[in-house]
Amino acid sequence: MSQSQVPLRWSVATVLLVAAATYANSLVNGFALDDEPIIATGTRVHQLADQATIWLTPYWSEHGGRAGLYRPLAIFTYALQWAAGNGAPWLFHAVSILLHAGVCMLVLLLLRRMLGAAPALAGALIFAVHPLHTEAVANIVGQAELIAAACTVGACVLHVARPAARVEAWRAAVMLLLFAAALLAKESAIVLPALLVTLDLGTRRAQAERNAATYARAVVPLLALLALAAFLWLALRARVLGSWAGTEAAPYLPFLQDSPGQRVLTALRVWPEYLRLLFWPVDLSADYSPAVIVPPENVTASVIAGAVLLLATAVTALLLPWRPRLVAAAWFLIAVLPVSNLIVPIGVILAERTLYLPSLAVAILAAQLVANAPVSTSPAMRRALAAGAVVLLVLAGVRSGARNPAWRDTSAYWQALIRDHPESYRAQRGAGELMFARGDLALARRYLELAWDTWPYDADLAGGLGALYLRLGEPGLAIERIERARALGDRSTQARQNLALAYAAAGRHAESAAAWHAVAMANPLGWHPWLQLARARIRAGDVNGGLAAADTAYGLAPDDASRAATDSVRALIPATRTSLVVRTHGNPGR
Repeated sequence: MSQSQVPLRWSVATVLLVAAATYANSLVNGFALDDEPIIATGTRVHQLADQATIWLTPYWSEHGGRAGLYRPLAIFTYALQWAAGNGAPWLFHAVSILLHAGVCMLVLLLLRRMLGAAPALAGALIFAVHPLHTEAVANIVGQAELIAAACTVGACVLHVARPAARVEAWRAAVMLLLFAAALLAKESAIVLPALLVTLDLGTRRAQAERNAATYARAVVPLLALLALAAFLWLALRARVLGSWAGTEAAPYLPFLQDSPGQRVLTALRVWPEYLRLLFWPVDLSADYSPAVIVPPENVTASVIAGAVLLLATAVTALLLPWRPRLVAAAWFLIAVLPVSNLIVPIGVILAERTLYLPSLAVAILAAQLVANAPVSTSPAMRRALAAGAVVLLVLAGVRSGARNPAWRDTSAYWQALIRDHPESYRAQRGAGELMFARGDLALARRYLELAWDTWPYDADLAGGLGALYLRLGEPGLAIERIERARALGDRSTQARQNLALAYAAAGRHAESAAAWHAVAMANPLGWHPWLQLARARIRAGDVNGGLAAADTAYGLAPDDASRAATDSVRALIPATRTSLVVRTHGNPGR
């Protein structure tokens, strides 16, 4: 089909409409999972006045730089949307749909430059409806992926559209700005320079045997500018995070951080999953933690299969200078490496949202199939192929639309995970947390203990079990799990409070006092921890220390009822010592 048979305006309208229709039902979604701490309760997002807090703090502000994520542009766009819609979730989801539609339009323009009008339309439509994209589009924090992809693909469009043998100054400046924006939205955009060279090889701009010197003179200055931007971004990132990479990128999967060998084995185990998700995205999961994917400790058949696939992809990509049609393999390899755990730990074994940009390889392949279709194909065969393509697009769109509600809210997320992959330890954890919230402690125990047996490295899970055992009146088990949670990195006030309560329930009052002291020092203006510290100290036999803490609580108490509760600690003092008590805030008997 010629360019004139598929007008650009018609193609753009079709792609935008299909992309928006595929995700229209996500407009009713609310905040789910990471949306809640980052956006719904994230104080940075709720204001625009303090720009320094937005631009100069880690993505997970409560974890400091340990998680290794720095995405200020994503935080800034969330803040803009919060201000514009007064926190309404539908506006965030509308922006996500528009961003996805925009990326699809840029994919259309890129493929049109590379392969022609009809192939571009086919590839862009595949990208628009691919079920692998639902997590990135239907979950609000997926906007980091969408923004980075929009900037990356936009820069690619500008690059392939440049005149022969040169890159104009204005074009280089715009591409530089797009690269900076992409990096500030998502770290994986660091691969843009390599993608630009890949596209030049795939479109025969750079030929290994003929005009390499001419090509280098045209492109090297641009690549040097992009390298400088990447260096400045790394310097800024290191200043904000305290290091260029985090120290606890995967707190619930510690082997990714602490065991490079097992991390690589796991990364290889995931490669067959990439192939399945790209070309047969029927079985999808909101989470791929154990035991959806079991981290291998030794070389297994799946690890060998992954290594073969990786090697085949790498060899295919290396042939690109001589075989431009292999551009899809090179694109996927380059785009997936930063999120593959092969180079650095990324915090998850696999996440579908991270494959948003790498999956453009499927769109390239689809476009190539159309571009290389035999001219001699009969009209009847062409109609049959077109009908099959339409059916495929409809099925993919329906699959995506059916999965969008999994991100309606956090409860829907857990329910979808439990339904789709009950073997996941996180599915069992989610079921246990739901039962705990409903008051079914026996069933909550069953689910949470099953999750713990599957994966005893999750600090939140350990803390949840501790809270459950505390409610069940089993302080010994509660102490064991809460201490394990703290060893796994849980430094929350709630964990300290639960530990203090568990010590008290076990009669270990000195340890309870030490735990309450840590809580009080973490929040020195809160009266209630000081009151609990007073009680714990008195029960441990430290009357004077207890009364000192009670005096502090009395001074911080907000009302008469709170002050009366503070005075009640006198009842805990042994009768033989009551006469020795001297209170500094007045008559204790009033």
